Amino acid sequence: MNTAPKPAPALRVAIVTALILVPFITMNDAQACAACGCTLSKDWGTQGIGMTPGFSADLSYSYINQRQQRYGSGTASSTLLNSLNGTGQEIEDYTTTRSTTTVLNYTSDTWSVSTLLPFMQRTHGTYGNPGYPTTVNYSSSADGGIGDISVVGKYTGFSDDKTAGIIAGVKLPTGSTSANFNAGDASNTPLDPSLQIGTGSTDIILGGFLTGSISKYGWFAQGTVQHAVATKSIAGADYRPGDAYSLNTGIRYAKFGAKFTPMLQLNYIHRAPDKVGGTPLDGGTLVYLTPGASLRVGGGTSVYSFVQLPVYQYVNGLQLIPHYTLTLGVSHSFQ
Repeated sequence: MNTAPKPAPALRVAIVTALILVPFITMNDAQACAACGCTLSKDWGTQGIGMTPGFSADLSYSYINQRQQRYGSGTASSTLLNSLNGTGQEIEDYTTTRSTTTVLNYTSDTWSVSTLLPFMQRTHGTYGNPGYPTTVNYSSSADGGIGDISVVGKYTGFSDDKTAGIIAGVKLPTGSTSANFNAGDASNTPLDPSLQIGTGSTDIILGGFLTGSISKYGWFAQGTVQHAVATKSIAGADYRPGDAYSLNTGIRYAKFGAKFTPMLQLNYIHRAPDKVGGTPLDGGTLVYLTPGASLRVGGGTSVYSFVQLPVYQYVNGLQLIPHYTLTLGVSHSFQ
């Protein structure tokens, strides 16, 4: 029986209002390059894949600062960057994404439905050709707005212990795809499709998960694939985001009780190349080791934090990669 104190009605209203309004005043998981993005399983660590019946909400903030020039599996040298720029290739300087995602969730005994409401702020700078590493032909952009909304369902009715389930969902093309550079030589010309807040595509999301426990440890494994089933033209060219294959696994330590829970995840993502006008671009494979922790603060509310640290990086061609990804969040169960 749950005997935790429940927040007063006024506090409940304030929490719900904040969780609904924050996306519209502050940020979507980043897709600033085809191999980048947040692959973290936040639901397992904060509200559990164990399917506790009732309503819940989650608000998370992610910071991704892409400044590391990567070519294949290694760091791109200045000699290589000068050579590529000399042959006509644009050299991206940085891409910084600050995103906030609100998740509103309802769970029954065997299924749940979650709506993900994202808002994103992204800044970007790039060297044209010729230009690197000077400010000649340098352009930048700053954009913000609602990203692509997703609706995802889970079902665990295959066994009495509900430790396994399937995932199915859809991502809708609600994010803007019409942003332009707003400073520099390319001012008022369209941003690349992969730098837009939205992808312009309707995607299906399919996957499954397993959970279990051994002594004082809980564990999970979760895999998903995301595939665009409908696309549109962006900046005058047909754009199709590459398929994304994600696999996350992790453990959490329960010896400290429900109050404090340290966690460790291993996050894998492989993204097939995007295609612009039929030409493949970007794509790659990233693996992160992700330590984190959750702290229950009372009244059905928990706070959590994770830091994703890259342990393997392979990208197609030249791409910007973050040195780390930081995620902070708060979740609340209305029970």
